[in-house]
Amino acid sequence: MEPTRPSSRNAIGTLVLIFGLMLYAFGAAAIGDLMNDWHVLIQFIYYAIAGIAWIFPVRRLFIWMAQSKNQSNGGQIE
Repeated sequence: MEPTRPSSRNAIGTLVLIFGLMLYAFGAAAIGDLMNDWHVLIQFIYYAIAGIAWIFPVRRLFIWMAQSKNQSNGGQIE
């Protein structure tokens, strides 16, 4: 088996992941800061949703990053 060279998608995806999650966390915290006077249950629901919602765009990003590897080996997952 020959060694595979990392694709540019991995580098781009990693940068998008780092900066995107950082912006998402700052945004979620800023919105949460506006909710300080709200009822604790509403804050809990917001933070629970905000804590899970980031998974869906990151999943798509991971799938996009893996596409170059799958295309190079005929779509077979190693």
